[in-house]
Order: sequence, then C-alpha cells, then structure tokens
Amino acid sequence: MPFLHRFPFWFSWNGFRGSHIVWALFETFKKLPASRKIQLPNTFPLIVNEKDWIAKTIYQGTYERSLLHFLDSLVLSGLVVDVGANIGVTLWHGLRHSHPTTKFIAFEPSKQCTTGLRMATSQMAREGHVLEYAIGDSDGTQLMHGIENEMHSGGASLISHSGLRGQSVEVEVRKLDTVLTEYFDGSPVSLLKIDTEGYESHVIGGADKLLNSGLVEIIIMEVSPNFGDVYYLKYLKKLLGEGYLWFILEEKGKFRRGPSLRRISLYASLTLMEQWNLVLLRTDIFERYVRDGHPVFVECRD
Repeated sequence: MPFLHRFPFWFSWNGFRGSHIVWALFETFKKLPASRKIQLPNTFPLIVNEKDWIAKTIYQGTYERSLLHFLDSLVLSGLVVDVGANIGVTLWHGLRHSHPTTKFIAFEPSKQCTTGLRMATSQMAREGHVLEYAIGDSDGTQLMHGIENEMHSGGASLISHSGLRGQSVEVEVRKLDTVLTEYFDGSPVSLLKIDTEGYESHVIGGADKLLNSGLVEIIIMEVSPNFGDVYYLKYLKKLLGEGYLWFILEEKGKFRRGPSLRRISLYASLTLMEQWNLVLLRTDIFERYVRDGHPVFVECRD
C-alpha cells in the first residue's frame, strides 16, 4: 500500500469514526493505485479497483469491518466453508489464526471475483479448494444475474431483481450436502459462512443434512430482508435445534467502534428490516470462548 494511504487505512481499520472524511482528505494528495496488486497492512492481498465498491472499501479498511475483526478473533481448527466467497476477504480473515491443519472450501460462481479469490487463496498457508459454482437446493444449472457489474462485483445473485446491473450467465449449482460428501464427508465444520445476495434460503435447503448433524460450530450468514421474506430462518432453527445461540453482529463504540454480539430471538430476527449478519454459535463453542476470556463472547454472556 502507498505510504500516504497507510494512515487513513489504519484509522478506518481500527474503527475510528470519521474515516470517510480522513480518506477524502488523503485522496486529494494520492489517488488509489489503479489495477495494482498490493498487500494491505492487515495482510490481505488485493487487486485494487477504485470503480468496484467491494475492492475500494476493502482497500479503505471499511468493508464489513465488524465481521472481519470478529473473524480475526476466532481460532478455528476444523473445516471452513465459505459460500459466496467473492474475492476471499472473509475466508482470509477467518483463517488468519486457525490451526495449521485447518482446511477450507470456497464457492464463488462469478468469474468477476475468481481471479482475486484464487490470488488470495494461493497465499494462504492452508490447504483447500476453490470451486467455481453456486450452492443451492438442487444439483444442476441456473441463471446468475448481475455478472460483470463494474461498480459492484459482489452484487451478483441467483435472485433476479431490479437493482441488478450486468449480464445473466448460466452457472453450475450444487447442494452443499452433495459437495461436502464428495470432498469432506463427516468432517467437523468450524465455520460455515453464507453470503449469497438473497439466495440463503436455497443454500439452507440444500444443506439440511449438514445443519441437522450438529457438526457445525459457528455459522455466519447475511440476512437480507430487502430481497424478500426471511421465514427460512424458522426452518434453520428447526434443523439446528436448541444447541445453538443466536446473535446479531454489530459495531459499537462512541469514538472507536469494534465488533459486538447481541443475543436475538428467532421472533426478533424475523422483524428486522435492514440487511444484517446473523451469528449462530454452538453452545459448547460459545462456552469455550467465554472460558478463554474472549472479550466479545464474555461481553455478550447472559
């Protein structure tokens, strides 16, 4: 990263308020480097693209900041499954402090993202697979909409809606249960992350065997009421049973913001109207982090 951008990145990445003002000031002296491969101060390798909202906000240290810091704090030892991996930033942070034996499997059907994803995973000190297809509730093919949107590489979806820009391309779709049986049958899953721009209900529909198994320790899922109803959360609750605690992942802090978990009920989760991140923690995993003194987990304990 250019020297002149390191301070605004540090300021933003560490959660200080007013980052957009600081970046606006520093960008008057030094523009973002166009189409250049760099390593950010937090170690993530990035192909800079000022036009793309995803790449630009990752560069500025503001993209999903609470989620990435939360992932940094986890110590994972089993399989990490990333459904909707984009250019690999959540996978990278989820694996940063993982055990050396941890493996991953990342799914990303948008070819707009896979160059960056493969670059990131090639620099990870963990074994895994990048599979260029979508995850859903059937094995076959389906149209994906919003491919090659130069303004938002992460906006492509198998759900068609008026806000999409770009092309519609047929992609392969597989059930998560099918793929995991093929690659990692019966392996404990330390983390399952799902971010599929409104297609989450279909991902869950194709993963009922996994979700009902109790093998998944932590689930992080983007919930998008703006794409339609989220009553699939009732089915998710039924599959998981009572062995998981439900949280909403937020940022809090007056001058410096950091990740915070807040307990949420199924009923309350159905009433939220804006996009949010759901965190589901298996009870024994939650208690282990509490015993280890993890600040975010201790803070949210009843």
